[in-house]
Amino acid sequence: KHLLITLILLILPFSISADDYPLTSIGVIDLNYILTNSKASIDASKQIEKIQKNVEEEIKIIEEDIISERERLIEQQSVMAPDAFEEKVKDFEKKVQNSQINRQESVRKLELMVQQARSTILDELKPILVEYSKEEGITVILEKNTVILSSDEMDMTSAVMKKLDKKISKIDVKYND
Repeated sequence: KHLLITLILLILPFSISADDYPLTSIGVIDLNYILTNSKASIDASKQIEKIQKNVEEEIKIIEEDIISERERLIEQQSVMAPDAFEEKVKDFEKKVQNSQINRQESVRKLELMVQQARSTILDELKPILVEYSKEEGITVILEKNTVILSSDEMDMTSAVMKKLDKKISKIDVKYND
């Protein structure tokens, strides 16, 4: 008799709580794949590479100018007065320091540009995910790299990417000078 009461008390909370939760259907998506292989991502990558190459060329020209100026400064050392030479060295060091700061700023701007491109793609992807999950009855979407094991039927990456590619194939990537 006590065993029967104990079993009823154990089973009763589970049956009540199971009714409280909606039926759960899970989808899995590989955001890294989409952010690498969607048409908009590929287009953004090409734009970013072109901008990055231009920035690197500008930095290279500045570095070459600094090297030339350093060589001229070394040549002038023997014919200049020590005070005048010291002043030129200080000016040169400021120029080198400013160059390094500008280089760091350029790297920061490039990183920001990549983040903005990714953010734009993700912003376009969100309504697609909502629509797709409603169509398929999916109540939970998990990122693929956080899932240990899932069936291929749960992977919605290719279907969602096709919808994203139809919606947006290019984005405008800008480097803020």
